[in-house]
Amino acid sequence: MHAKIDVDLNDIALLVRVVQRRSFSAAARERGVPVSTVSRRIARLESALGLRLLERTTRTLRLTDAGRKYFDHAERAMDELAQGTGRVLELQDEPRGRVRIAAPISFGPAVANVVYLYLAKHPGVSVDLELDERRPDPDSGFDIAILTEKSKDTDDFVAREVRPMTRKLLFASPRYLKEHGTPRGVDELAVHDCIAMRATDGHATWTLAQGRTKRRFTFSPRLYVREFSAAYRAVLAGVGIAMLPESLCAQDVDKRHMARVLDGWEGEAAGVYLLYRAHRSLTAAVRTCIDRLLAELPSTQLVRSAREN
Repeated sequence: MHAKIDVDLNDIALLVRVVQRRSFSAAARERGVPVSTVSRRIARLESALGLRLLERTTRTLRLTDAGRKYFDHAERAMDELAQGTGRVLELQDEPRGRVRIAAPISFGPAVANVVYLYLAKHPGVSVDLELDERRPDPDSGFDIAILTEKSKDTDDFVAREVRPMTRKLLFASPRYLKEHGTPRGVDELAVHDCIAMRATDGHATWTLAQGRTKRRFTFSPRLYVREFSAAYRAVLAGVGIAMLPESLCAQDVDKRHMARVLDGWEGEAAGVYLLYRAHRSLTAAVRTCIDRLLAELPSTQLVRSAREN
């Protein structure tokens, strides 16, 4: 049984280059180090092995018998290591592994259709698609999240716009307005049934703007839902008044299935955003999935998905 010998792989690689180039100085120029450094490291390797590997004169450089045997093994080992490194780098370029995506339920069909196409193109990738009406928790471990509100870019996350900002307006069904009357001012909302998507301790607040004038309206919602597609369906069902993206309701207004309430007042703008972790070490699977989602989630598809879901 041989005693364990502690050698530096960098010294072995340097020996291989010296022999292949047949020159200490040529190997030194390749590595950008003085010839004396090359000589010292080869001597360190010989000392660790307890063998003389090279015989060097002013004009010639040749391997000893022991050096020849050692070099043959070392050269093969360095070649295999280089091949292994190349294969690992190829894995970084070829998408593999798992991608976890979080998205609102209303966007489920649109996001799922993109995921199906992505998986067909990248057989080495698997996807966990989580659909929920709640905003994803940044600590939940998702790789990509689809949001209906923009998150500020931080050192940890980047938000990319998928659909441009659109106004949020107040809408109700003609049936509801016929039964309950049409509010003529913000104060009159207090006697109406309102639908909220955010509530704290049973109360919700809408911030409404008319030009430079802003009003905050706080109310106890008749219906509280966490996802705007549910609010959209509730408005169509005549439950009450809700603040919804204009692009979501435009067709229904044209068909007179909905009507705008308090014309001239509007809420904060809303968009659709893709959120992912701001790390340069994103896997190829996550990077390519991000690119696919950004390219193939057009606003018309998202709106149709939310309306039909």
